[in-house]
Amino acid sequence: MDVFSKMMFGDSAEKKEKQDEKEAVSRSGEEETAEAVDYMHVMNQIGSIMNSLDQLKPVLKDLGPMVTALKKKIM
Repeated sequence: MDVFSKMMFGDSAEKKEKQDEKEAVSRSGEEETAEAVDYMHVMNQIGSIMNSLDQLKPVLKDLGPMVTALKKKIM
């Protein structure tokens, strides 16, 4: 901290800066933990989506010819 800031604001500004830095460090640690949990949640959701798609593939294959037949009738 420079001389002018000490003269104008005293030592309390320096203490506040240190406290802000400590809060920022603790927040970043919490964010990293939250990101790890979110990452696992996303991976679980992707797995369940892939399982659902595997179950729907036969249904979509059966619907394909029906859709083409409807297109032919409309056009």
